[in-house]
Amino acid sequence: MKKLLLSGLLAIATIVGVNAQKAGYDPINAPYGHGDDSVKVITNLSLLQTSAKAEAYKDAVAPWTYVYENAPAASKNLYIYGPRIFKALYAKETDAAKKKALLDKVMNIYDTRLKYFNESNPKGDPKGTILAYKVYDYIEMMGMDKADPKFIYDNLKTAVTEMKDKMYPPDAYGYLMGASLVEFHKDNAKKDQYLKDYFAVTGYVDQAIANASAANDKTSVDYLNAVKDGIVQGFVNSGAGDCNTLTKYYADKLDANKSDKKFLTDVVSSLGSVGCTESDVYFTAAEYLYKLEPSATAAVGLANRSLRNNDYDAAVKYYSEAAEMETNKSKASDYMMQLAGIFSNQRNFSRSRQAAYDALKYNPNNGEAYILIGQLYASSANGIFSEPEKAGLVYCAAVDKMIKAKSVDPSVTGKANGFINKYSNYYMDSETAFMMGIKEGQSIFIPGWISENTTARLK
Repeated sequence: MKKLLLSGLLAIATIVGVNAQKAGYDPINAPYGHGDDSVKVITNLSLLQTSAKAEAYKDAVAPWTYVYENAPAASKNLYIYGPRIFKALYAKETDAAKKKALLDKVMNIYDTRLKYFNESNPKGDPKGTILAYKVYDYIEMMGMDKADPKFIYDNLKTAVTEMKDKMYPPDAYGYLMGASLVEFHKDNAKKDQYLKDYFAVTGYVDQAIANASAANDKTSVDYLNAVKDGIVQGFVNSGAGDCNTLTKYYADKLDANKSDKKFLTDVVSSLGSVGCTESDVYFTAAEYLYKLEPSATAAVGLANRSLRNNDYDAAVKYYSEAAEMETNKSKASDYMMQLAGIFSNQRNFSRSRQAAYDALKYNPNNGEAYILIGQLYASSANGIFSEPEKAGLVYCAAVDKMIKAKSVDPSVTGKANGFINKYSNYYMDSETAFMMGIKEGQSIFIPGWISENTTARLK
């Protein structure tokens, strides 16, 4: 038994190892070592790469260990393949002590990578990137349910603080906020920490989105927006970001920071994200921000205030400005749809349609805009023609918009089909159409505020 225990400990010690390169090792001028030592390093490095690429991870351990212990600056591949090797062994290991040793080994590899292949090395990576990969491997090995949120938080907080809006991989923003939220839920005294993290991280993400937009990198813009949506949703559901809490949090800080653009942006964005857009704190922050520098965020705040005051002309002005300044075209389209909805509720059909068409200028695939226009047509069907029998033709125009909606935006297909089925019940019947000289498929002009052609459909 003692022999078995000893052999087990020796095996663990071999796996864990120590970064004990030979005395006099020069990682800059002689990363492979000297003479015969360098030949052995190069040979083992080749064996390592051959085995690792073939996923023969057991065979890769010995050559990897030799290079790691004797020439840790020889190749970045040590730190690419190393975690793969020991994660594969970890997945097959059943002994708890050995699994722990393998986990520690992977963590040690990243610490050594930080020493030899950081941003100061032309082949290295930023500290934040290395720490993020370290955390990802930790989560993969431990499983999210057993992972220590403090370990995740501490490492990713350092990573994101280091890289700010340049964080790569960008999903580190989301993982950090997830860990911060867990820490807050474990200890309510960490609410301020969570709030500060939220404001800082969303600021970094917003700037990262702006950077990607300036570079016309739509893929990154879309991904970062998805990351931010997840962060905001977590914030909304966190219990830390309710309207009352945030209003109190900002109220006594507002005047002192009325010239701080970032602070004011945080106030307006955060209150807006939890639907707290009727408070004086929100409106005041938006006004301060707009005076400093007109922005989409500030303009939306002032548009909301205008709506509260029933000043619809001002609301149109500010929503239009917000859409023009918004870098996210989907958001810009949504701003105009908010206006369209307001005018629709007022039964101001013409202005509502115009706002919906303005929304389509920013996002031509906004199916909801066409659905709204179709609903507007249907709502006014009985007031367009002097002959009540022709109301069914207006429903044809409404169906045109529903068909268009699902053609540009498949996500609204179910909704559009529902309206098509409903409106088709109001088509002119064949007998009435015959008496009025209207044929199936005939092009018909719809007068009044609609003023467009449709195709006659009969029932």
